[in-house]
Amino acid sequence: MASKRQKNLLIILAAIAAYFIITYLLFTAESGEENSNIKSLPDAFWYTIVTLTTVGYGDFYPVSTFGRLVGLVFIIGSVSLIGYLISQLTNQYSAYLEKKRLGLLGTNFEHHIIVIGWDKFGKQVVDEVVGSGKQVAIILNNKSEIDLIHEAYSNKEVFVLFTDYSNLEAFSKANIQEAATVFINFTDDTEVLIYLLNLKKKFPDLNYVVSLNNPSLKETFAAAGVRYVVSKTEIASRLVASYTFEPDVALMAESIMTTALEGEEYDLLEFLVNEQNPFAGEDYLDSFIKMKVEHDCVLVGLNKKVNGKRILLKNPSKGTKIEAGDYLVMIGSGAAKNKIKKLFKTTEGRVLERGNTDEVK
Repeated sequence: MASKRQKNLLIILAAIAAYFIITYLLFTAESGEENSNIKSLPDAFWYTIVTLTTVGYGDFYPVSTFGRLVGLVFIIGSVSLIGYLISQLTNQYSAYLEKKRLGLLGTNFEHHIIVIGWDKFGKQVVDEVVGSGKQVAIILNNKSEIDLIHEAYSNKEVFVLFTDYSNLEAFSKANIQEAATVFINFTDDTEVLIYLLNLKKKFPDLNYVVSLNNPSLKETFAAAGVRYVVSKTEIASRLVASYTFEPDVALMAESIMTTALEGEEYDLLEFLVNEQNPFAGEDYLDSFIKMKVEHDCVLVGLNKKVNGKRILLKNPSKGTKIEAGDYLVMIGSGAAKNKIKKLFKTTEGRVLERGNTDEVK
């Protein structure tokens, strides 16, 4: 059975053949008529082209009975052909838009975050990531959510791929091979673990992050190769406990866990120290004072790479040198963050390096 594309090709070829046949018949019918203005084959082609394009100059027209009959057939056929072509172009364009809406055309995002599974919690995560200036590719299996996601985010921020979660080959359309981190966002912990193991077989070198309902499974997921395991209940319980006896600490902790977009909102920030960074080569304590006095930011940590491992030094002591390739962790407002971006000549955040583990000291 011929495919739809083959059928369309046959129709187009048949239409082209019919066009040449009708043009030739018109020429033979009119060329012998005394009062005809279609005297040559180019004249006949000019008439059929003008008629087909609905321009209708009227400088050439058939005068014989047979010629007018051929012209009538051509006019009716032209209307049908144009209608068919418009219909096909409309269908092709609609199919293109639908493929783009479903993400089937793929994306060129790199060092982005992959979110597999979509719900209210997933949206909250994406809001924070997008607010930090990072790109996100969302993979889901529910078409009804797609339009809502497209309305909430721009195409430059978020790419959406609709596919079956078991179709791992389709994940290449989300450019998962170049992703910085993959966040598996399923509600059932057992489902997350099984899915993680299957995903790691296909993409073993990626960084994986999961959120769990049961904190006792954290070690199990860590053993399965998950880079970061977050327990929703642990975080919630710690905040609740903090609110009961040190509410100001809880308020501050909750505030700095969200992305500061502007103004006086505060946020925990992480910036790369490159060769042009004004603090490269300085003592951490000296930089601490300058950051507070000159830029209204408070340094709280320094991330260094030691023997192939990333080590987070919390509030390091005097004598610790800041070097290119380190990351400075600080608390700053939304207004201060924008100034730091210009000063450091880099964007906020740290792309996770594959094959490396993080430690805290």
